[in-house]
Amino acid sequence: MTELINCVEADGTDLPRDLANGEFDVVLCHNLLQYMDDVPGTLASALSPLKAGGLISVMAINRHSAPLSSAVREMDPAAALAALDTDQARTQMFNSALTLHTAEEIIHTLREAGCRDIAHYGIRSFCDYITDDARKHEPDFYADLERLELAITARPPYMHTARLFQLTAWKRS
Repeated sequence: MTELINCVEADGTDLPRDLANGEFDVVLCHNLLQYMDDVPGTLASALSPLKAGGLISVMAINRHSAPLSSAVREMDPAAALAALDTDQARTQMFNSALTLHTAEEIIHTLREAGCRDIAHYGIRSFCDYITDDARKHEPDFYADLERLELAITARPPYMHTARLFQLTAWKRS
């Protein structure tokens, strides 16, 4: 089965020529967009390896989650208020600048790039806002939390405030 999977490490905006030939069934573009200056160009590059009718999965930090995270997780209402009107953030882990996007913005970009049947999911809709991180390691609590997360992944309004959004789309034939 592993011979059916190709893992490639490359610059997302400058793929090797042999990758950009439309032979792949699936492309994952996960946790990349918030670091990129040219999102339409990055998505066009990510789509280039896909066959017509191939599936792309895009996952990124959800801009709508930033105010909620600041208010609930960090207990900083002033930072939450400021986050309402910006798409800029910094990572704590890497201390690097991020540009946050909404699923709606990226859906528009995917449509413009020729994608169809775009589906929107929310990832970590509750988990990232629960401040008692130790409880998440308790097997029963974790199992309940996982069932909850799976039950709401495609339900509004939760998918709009989840920490991450995931979009799946099909490249037009």
